[in-house]
Amino acid sequence: MATPMRGSGSPLAPEKGVFPLDHFGECKKGMKAYLSCLKRHGEEASACRQLSADYLKCRMERELMAEQPLEELGFSNKAEAVKGENEKKAERREGPSKSEGFVGGVRYASRGARKE
Repeated sequence: MATPMRGSGSPLAPEKGVFPLDHFGECKKGMKAYLSCLKRHGEEASACRQLSADYLKCRMERELMAEQPLEELGFSNKAEAVKGENEKKAERREGPSKSEGFVGGVRYASRGARKE
């Protein structure tokens, strides 16, 4: 028989509070579009940001979550700029690795190789 843990403190509510589930599937289309986008892009959420924002708007419009500006949920122009910078960095990192084959540490080993 399991006994409750003592001294663990009281349970905490979720940070954004409680919101109803989408029992009637009112936003199911948007949810499925977002999940399929994640699958197509290898779980890279930044590639599916607009679908995510659309899904959250749907939930807010149908009172399935509290109305809140999307900027407060991380959908701002600043976030878009950061996304663009991250994509550029990833392209620079992946460029030679994908086309030439990747061998860890070779680039740095050749620079710092000692002449004996």
